[in-house]
Amino acid sequence: MKVYLGYPLSYTNDREFKLKDNFLQEIGVDYLSVPVEVKKKLLSLLESVDKKNFLFIGEVFYDGIDLLEFALFPLEPHSFEEVILPGYVYGKSTFLIRNLFKNSFGKKISIYYDFNFFSKESVVINIGYTKSSVSLGGELLFVLPFGEFHLVDVLGNYLFNRFLGETGISNATLRKEGVRGNVLDICRSSAARLLFGRSNRVEIPLFNYSREVPEWEVELVLTPIVGNARFGESIRSPSDFSSSLILSLYTYEELFRERLKVQEVIIIGRLRWPFVKAVSGVFPVKVRELSGKELLSLSPVNRNFKLPVRKFSQEKSVVRAPLIESQPEEFSLSALRRHFNSRNPNGVGIIEKLAKANQSRKNLISFIYEILTIMRRSSPRNTTDIAYLNSSIAALSQIEIPDELFEKVERELTDKAFNWNLPFETKLNILYFCNRFKDRLQNSKLSVFPPLMLSYIRERKLAEGEKNFIRTVAEVFFTSSGTTSS
Repeated sequence: MKVYLGYPLSYTNDREFKLKDNFLQEIGVDYLSVPVEVKKKLLSLLESVDKKNFLFIGEVFYDGIDLLEFALFPLEPHSFEEVILPGYVYGKSTFLIRNLFKNSFGKKISIYYDFNFFSKESVVINIGYTKSSVSLGGELLFVLPFGEFHLVDVLGNYLFNRFLGETGISNATLRKEGVRGNVLDICRSSAARLLFGRSNRVEIPLFNYSREVPEWEVELVLTPIVGNARFGESIRSPSDFSSSLILSLYTYEELFRERLKVQEVIIIGRLRWPFVKAVSGVFPVKVRELSGKELLSLSPVNRNFKLPVRKFSQEKSVVRAPLIESQPEEFSLSALRRHFNSRNPNGVGIIEKLAKANQSRKNLISFIYEILTIMRRSSPRNTTDIAYLNSSIAALSQIEIPDELFEKVERELTDKAFNWNLPFETKLNILYFCNRFKDRLQNSKLSVFPPLMLSYIRERKLAEGEKNFIRTVAEVFFTSSGTTSS
């Protein structure tokens, strides 16, 4: 008999089950009665098989492998011939699982991984709770620190921050009333329902708050985790899923001296759609979605069991833009165009000067078109281009933008706002713009940006002044214009 051990569901030929439920059933504990931190550990059970003293519950310390042993008891594990594992369990955890079957259940088993069932022209992605694995042709394996938990977490935190912004209620008030944790839990539950398509609203009855959340808003909120990097871009660090995926491809080329030939991409797991969108932007090939159960009916086609493994950690620092000196002698659009085309940094100073000048409407419109062109043509890989980009965004916050051009400006800034590989200064400049034109942005995609920045800066080392500025913009963005929930 075969068994697939995965998240959140595992499968045999005739049943599906959750490892955490089996474990709790064996020790006689109700899942609803355990603390949140214990629930998180139970959900990451499979990813933590190699952890010592992983869980303390019922006055007992359990190693990670102990949890799996208890979870397998109801399944007659002595009858299993094959065990199929997600790629992120590759390594020490596999050794422990093999010994578990041998020593505790008296069974010698064959262990396969998800990537063993697909050709060497496949990319196999398995989405876990806090980790995911990416197998490139079954020849190189990457373990990434992104999973279902992070998507629910960032969306739930965003919904909470937006609730605060729209209602004008402060964190301090919620704490004083003893309801902050409750409200945050409601937002996280709403995030899960939104992600799994069970609802399109967030509702907090205690404050008579209800709001419809469109799909495009959810997609934008997930960009700090999913990312939107493209192959060919310079990736400084694996800050999100797509940049990690592209960095994996670069590593493959360095290691094997050839580009991976990809015929199909397989994504396994429960919450697949955000990753499908990210993968589609990297590979112009077919994407197959599997729950995990389908692996039981497949036969191994790639019997490579020894492959290099790379583990990425999520980058928590922010990328800073380099300082560039600009000393222009001529201040005109033609000079700006000439300097930018030759990537002469003196053009940056021209943008700053023209933004402060008292220009006629005709010249102002020409100036806006010019800096929009600069923003579209600026490459995140070029330090001079980044200086032009930041100066252009800053300029847009200093001028009066005619109504007929505002949508064009907004569209270009939206594209830059949710590109998380751009320097942090770019984010701050966009926040200045959001703050300046908040009344005109209430129903736009950029309205997502201020509260999302509060989620983005968590655990990141920033100057206190930067943190306070971000908090202030997020707090006043909605309430200053009288926006309320509907």
